Amino acid sequence: MAVRQGGGDPEANYRLKAAIQRAREANIPLDNIQRAVQKGLGEVGGADFEAVTYEGYGPGGVALLIKVTTDNRNRTASEVRHSLSRYGGSLGEAGCVA
Repeated sequence: MAVRQGGGDPEANYRLKAAIQRAREANIPLDNIQRAVQKGLGEVGGADFEAVTYEGYGPGGVALLIKVTTDNRNRTASEVRHSLSRYGGSLGEAGCVA
């Protein structure tokens, strides 16, 4: 997501530079990092990720805005719905919390 928002140059894109630094701290190989940057630039085939916001209610009626990045809206919606209902919450309609 950092590559799509600010480009593939870590010196010009602070978010990408920070993401690479976190990846290096987690001992992710440099080849994997470079492949992820290339996917973000669209040079290598891969999933098309998008940012989605879900609204719902948690236990006790607490309002929640849930922001996710996903390659499959349907699967993510069902997983969010399942997680909320598992703990006594529910997924709401668009605009119910905002």
